[in-house]
Amino acid sequence: MMHELLLAESTYRQMKEESRLYPDIRYVTINDAGQIKRDGEDVEEADLSIDMARLDISLFMTGQVKLITRLIEQAESFRFVQTSAAGLDSPLIQTTVSKTDVFCNSDAQSSSIAEFVVASVLNRWHRFDVRRERQSAHQWRENFFKQILGSQWLIVGYGNIGQMVAKRVKGFGAQVTGVKRDLTPLESADQLISLDAIKLHVPEADVVVLSCPLNDRTSQLVNADFLALMKPDAVLVNIGRGLLVDEKALLAALDQGKLDYAIMDVFQKEPLPDDSVFWEHERVQMTPHSSHRGSKTEELFEALFTHNLSQFLRGKRVRNQVMPGSF
Repeated sequence: MMHELLLAESTYRQMKEESRLYPDIRYVTINDAGQIKRDGEDVEEADLSIDMARLDISLFMTGQVKLITRLIEQAESFRFVQTSAAGLDSPLIQTTVSKTDVFCNSDAQSSSIAEFVVASVLNRWHRFDVRRERQSAHQWRENFFKQILGSQWLIVGYGNIGQMVAKRVKGFGAQVTGVKRDLTPLESADQLISLDAIKLHVPEADVVVLSCPLNDRTSQLVNADFLALMKPDAVLVNIGRGLLVDEKALLAALDQGKLDYAIMDVFQKEPLPDDSVFWEHERVQMTPHSSHRGSKTEELFEALFTHNLSQFLRGKRVRNQVMPGSF
């Protein structure tokens, strides 16, 4: 059976030699100018029969979002789609999932995000900013710091990213409570709880990590009531979606000392407006939705895509298949 795979022209150029391994695939590419080609030749939209797609950063960095959306919406169905995203809350992703036989999200960013989370918490607890100030001032002073050893971590959303964070901090000697729908025990968690039970565990947490999908149950999950339950020396980390947090309530809680620090990689409005308080707040670490930008992320995604495409064509099991109703 012949397939047509939608992807960025830049990606096609990089994998041109590799593409010869798949004689049953024709490659439909889009470039920055909005040109559509099939196997390097110009083609009309009406002549396309796209049934596979690689929805990654390179494709959307072409700036041709309207064209990509139109091609996806026009396709009657997809046999196989691989996205570089972990989250599934985008309307375009949900439209695609609904008419795809095998849809796979990505865990390629899990390692870099987990490293980012651990590094950010260590940065706060070790106070490397204070260490640097004392070094610059030639002050020979001890620097007391809080350790991950023995700390309590509440990880809300215990999928690929949440479990990767857990494995990292367990190596330091942390205790981990994961929030998950499926409560089948996992080695990486000391306990698993449902979202309904979360407020019973917030008061015990030294670190609360938000790595859950955005949906009706999790929108504004971290509100004034949630924040009032946190330890005054606790850290909140949001690497999920901006709408998981009531930002006004968070700022008020930080100013009132209801928690120590917020590590925010995502926001309700992105890019973050120039006049946002988050830019200058001394108890906020702000990063521009970039916790996934590790040096190995692209390499891991390329390996995932190649593996899953090959497995699909051979009728074998793929990794990270999204099942209907999972979001």
